[in-house]
Amino acid sequence: MRLKKIFIAVLLLAAAMPARAGELDLLLDRLVEKNVLDGGEAQEIRIGTQEEVKKEISQQRHAALPMWVQTLKFRGDVRLRYQYNDNENKKFEQHRGRYRLRFFVDSKVNEKFYTGFGFASGSSADPRSTNQTFGDNNGKKNLYIDYVFAEYNASENLAFSAGRTKNPLWLTSDMLWDADVNLEGISVKVNYPLNYNWRFFATAGYAVLGESLNKTQDPGLLYAQPAVGWHDDDGVYDFKAGAALYGFDHQKHKVPFAYRPSTADGYLQSNTLKGGRYKYGYDSISPEVELNANILDPVAMPLFGLFGYNITYAGLFGNYLQTFDHGAGNKGWIAGLKLGQRKVEDAGQWQFGWSLRQLQKDAWLDNYPDSDFYGGSTGVQGQRYQLALGLMRDFALNLSWFDARPLGGALKRERLLQADINLKF
Repeated sequence: MRLKKIFIAVLLLAAAMPARAGELDLLLDRLVEKNVLDGGEAQEIRIGTQEEVKKEISQQRHAALPMWVQTLKFRGDVRLRYQYNDNENKKFEQHRGRYRLRFFVDSKVNEKFYTGFGFASGSSADPRSTNQTFGDNNGKKNLYIDYVFAEYNASENLAFSAGRTKNPLWLTSDMLWDADVNLEGISVKVNYPLNYNWRFFATAGYAVLGESLNKTQDPGLLYAQPAVGWHDDDGVYDFKAGAALYGFDHQKHKVPFAYRPSTADGYLQSNTLKGGRYKYGYDSISPEVELNANILDPVAMPLFGLFGYNITYAGLFGNYLQTFDHGAGNKGWIAGLKLGQRKVEDAGQWQFGWSLRQLQKDAWLDNYPDSDFYGGSTGVQGQRYQLALGLMRDFALNLSWFDARPLGGALKRERLLQADINLKF
């Protein structure tokens, strides 16, 4: 008898998809009258059938939507910051309240094309900063286009991008490129697994750096970065190594690019000029490497282990730079370590980082390095300490301490503290 009832229920379920709710109720009532089903079983079938119909309708509606709607994603973050500056070139120490707002939208248009755009706060169009500072008698603040791009995925291993994109290069640090700098131009990415342990990946592209109606030689940047990645069979160790080649087009003997470090704030504009124009070119090579280890048996962090903060990851990284055009002040390097977890995304996760760097005055254009490290100047050296603590999911406290000083000249040391609350959505 039970098998018969189950068989009837299956038939009803199949038949009910196109049927109206009233017709299904009448059919179930007749079966109860004939003692084929009791009232409880009929109600179970009625509820189950309604849920299946709702599910089917939802699936049909979803399938009818365009792909870009189905894959549409909204993301963003909010950062609130207290910042302390002790720049010995200025008469007074500085205390600042700052914030950052970023909002991103992306979607897969079809099987081959992907697109997205984002907005970010900022006090100016400076590509190295999305901060706004409390002040101006509560005046409203600006919002800028942070990036906008289209990406064509030719295959699983090959993709082309155009527009204003997140920096496509693989970077272990912000010695050369501030994390807020997005590149305008075109790029291509290759990602090809060689076997289970090894893969080859590479990036190449062209960034437009300037444009003029009355000149035919607009400045640009041609770059290429081949690299390899490896991981062991047990998922404990992995590393990456690559080398970026930079070729600046129509930059030498030209007027300096915009958004150099602020001398009014006590920083250096270090690149050598002759007659108000760049004396040197900055074509260069920049190899870098990172080595990571997952600690499979978590190690309790001293003192904080009681609160669930353990060590499950350790990593080392380094980056070297040499410019080809000249032999003086043409090198840079950074070395550092990380300890804790690879990412801080939830409560109990943390990461400590330390790095030591030196970037000589004509090793790199002073428009691009991390703006928090002596205002983004070249011709500097020093250390950075970082601590990120996950307080809740997508809610973290970040502390950063910079200790930087010029490699020569009359300017003096700067110490900078940043305490951030970060929220992602």
